[in-house]
Amino acid sequence: MPENKNKEKKSSLINFFFKPYTITDNKALQYSGVGIQLAVTILVFLFVGIWLDKELDTKFIFTFLFTFIGFFGGFYSFYLTIKRLSESEEKNSKSGDNTK
Repeated sequence: MPENKNKEKKSSLINFFFKPYTITDNKALQYSGVGIQLAVTILVFLFVGIWLDKELDTKFIFTFLFTFIGFFGGFYSFYLTIKRLSESEEKNSKSGDNTK
């Protein structure tokens, strides 16, 4: 008996902490997340380049190089994510399910 109560308490705590309150399938949130990911990727590579330039006492070569790597990598990821979201949207519309 006490084992079942402990198990129930444990599972309810797990559900409380790890289960989302609401399930969102809003396309606007998914697309805005892609933009944020793009900006963060570029900024992270920019700051890594700046840091390397300071550490290696170079003028701006690493800043330039890492910014372009972040830019192209971010846009490639952006393209793949938009393509995946568009394909899932088309798939849902063809199946007749317009709620997602």
